[in-house]
Amino acid sequence: MKIFRRQITTKSDIAHLELSFEPDVVFLFVSLSYEGVEESLTEITKRYPRAIIIGGTTVGEIIGREVVDGTIALAAVHFESTKIQLYGVDLPAEADEIYATGKSFANDIDQSNLKHLFILSDVQTLSASDLLKGLSDNLKGEIGVTGGLAGRSTYIDSNFIIENGELKRNRIVALGLYGDSLQVNYNARGGWDSYGVECLVTKSSNNRILEVDGRPALDFYKSRIPSNIFNDVDNEGFKYPIKVRNEQHTNPVIRALLSVDEDEKSLIMSEEIPEGSYVRIMRGNIDRLIYGAETSAKTIIERNDNDHQLAILISCAGRRKVMGDLVSDEIVAVMDQFPEHTKSIGFYSYGEISPFYGYKTTSLHNLTMCITTFSES
Repeated sequence: MKIFRRQITTKSDIAHLELSFEPDVVFLFVSLSYEGVEESLTEITKRYPRAIIIGGTTVGEIIGREVVDGTIALAAVHFESTKIQLYGVDLPAEADEIYATGKSFANDIDQSNLKHLFILSDVQTLSASDLLKGLSDNLKGEIGVTGGLAGRSTYIDSNFIIENGELKRNRIVALGLYGDSLQVNYNARGGWDSYGVECLVTKSSNNRILEVDGRPALDFYKSRIPSNIFNDVDNEGFKYPIKVRNEQHTNPVIRALLSVDEDEKSLIMSEEIPEGSYVRIMRGNIDRLIYGAETSAKTIIERNDNDHQLAILISCAGRRKVMGDLVSDEIVAVMDQFPEHTKSIGFYSYGEISPFYGYKTTSLHNLTMCITTFSES
């Protein structure tokens, strides 16, 4: 495997790219504030017409051991023997069709000798779990699935993905990687601390928790967290997410609080949390979040002796809000676990996609660090 990385700040940087190999795939993680993205995509596509070019928007680009803004993080990869194929499908307008879309998408993918799917989408978080479930329910059990949701700003359609060098919206793409010479390892960890006891969701509707243990959900939440959080829930709510355990998530996942409804006394979450789920409030400590990211990488290293030539890191926009100026520390903590030759690239997302280590079933995560490493034997 050959890997080239570069941070692109303007279109003129593209003219100075000097690769010593012909890439099979070019990953592009693009800042929402990068200007002239379509012109830059055109230039990159002209330079590498034989490459699959995929990517999406970010709320922070990861390249090497740094988190940057306003750029394109580019990684060009040549595989020695791994075969790759790009798949894509439009997302439906109706939420109740999203599971079926994931299911039919899986059926369109050639699964013979398929080792891994790396997926990117601009799907809204609320629909992403159903999309993944439809996909996973119709994939062979040994196929790994990781990826992320494109970062976005506060307005709809601010995010996009890149499919074969073209900017697309309302789309999911999957890079299929085929062959026995490819080794892929992955893990997801958060590092959040429990804050109170586990309680039962007794009433909910879509992504709104209405009652917990028979009392209004907002009253339950307010009784357990500092009152100043409610002065700026959009930003401060990320510091107190909710861990969810139910039949779908026997390994609990973290869900971010997006907002509250004072009149309804409900909690508006990043994903649906069904009645009968068990929930526990969590809290963020910067040192613990960094340790969680470090542990995610350490587990991969300790349990696999692969070469880990390329690491794609996808962390949550909410983690970045909590860590502030210290956000690069989690990237450094991760990369300190890998060999010096490991090349890293990634982005801050609106949802992370990965199984927990040791499990095949993939999950949508919020507020985690998800790591996928690739190498060839």
